[in-house]
Amino acid sequence: MLNIRPLIEKLKISANRRRFEKALHQIASSAPIRTGSDKFTALSMVHHRDVESYLLAIKSFCRFFSPRRIIVVTDPTITDEDRQQMATHVGGIQFVHAENYRIAGMPQGGCWERLIAIAEFVQNDYVIQLDADTVALSEMPEVRKAVEESMSFVLATEDGQDFSSCTEAVAWAKKRAESGEHIQILAESSMDGLTDYQALRYVRGCAGFSGFAVGCFNRDKLKTFSDTMSQILGDKWTAWGTEQFTSNFMVSNSPKAVVLPHPKYCHPGREQPGTVFLHFIGYVRFNTDRYARAARETCAALGKK
Repeated sequence: MLNIRPLIEKLKISANRRRFEKALHQIASSAPIRTGSDKFTALSMVHHRDVESYLLAIKSFCRFFSPRRIIVVTDPTITDEDRQQMATHVGGIQFVHAENYRIAGMPQGGCWERLIAIAEFVQNDYVIQLDADTVALSEMPEVRKAVEESMSFVLATEDGQDFSSCTEAVAWAKKRAESGEHIQILAESSMDGLTDYQALRYVRGCAGFSGFAVGCFNRDKLKTFSDTMSQILGDKWTAWGTEQFTSNFMVSNSPKAVVLPHPKYCHPGREQPGTVFLHFIGYVRFNTDRYARAARETCAALGKK
């Protein structure tokens, strides 16, 4: 008997993608925002294909916060027209080039330029990293408290997550790394190669929405960490996923860091009543029409320009 389920699923995802794209176009006619007085920087790395979704992300976020700086690390694909579109919608936005945030001997691409940029700007300001595929739904008191009390934060991926010792994290990862898992698992299983790793912490969070307290890390710390992991993992250290692992590590070992409660902050497949923030990660992005509805609801709340 012919199994048509994969075809039906493919058609459903395609339809939900079209619904989202149609809803997203409304962002072009929504009211502009601008920088404000909240004492932090909102930073994102943006690719040409993600300009409109970035505007949805930052505008939804700025319904509840008014960061004093909004910075976009521009991927090389960003055009002058893209910059003009973002500047029209986000007053006071600043653009920096990804090419200027590369360090010899460290990985390039895979969002590493974004993390290196954070290492620079976090020397003088609290920095919140916001992915272009996120939507803020309502007030986020845990995030506001983290900024006000200078606590780094990370987005959880499961209920009840918290920081563990690196010793525990390594033991968990080693059981899974033996089967040739994703680079993140391999990196996590190798943390016992770090100096004094028993005194360090880790959580398997998501870098798509993270907060970094002033001075919690810098370029030198990032370079030293990358060099050590490169010695352990060799060429594998350049793979996609090492930046997220490193971001998780930097947050985990920042003083007073917190893990945002899940599913109050989660991906759409885990959403519950009371969820305030959604990260539309790729593998569940268009499983339902939730992204399209979130886009329509945000544009309606923003009003027309």
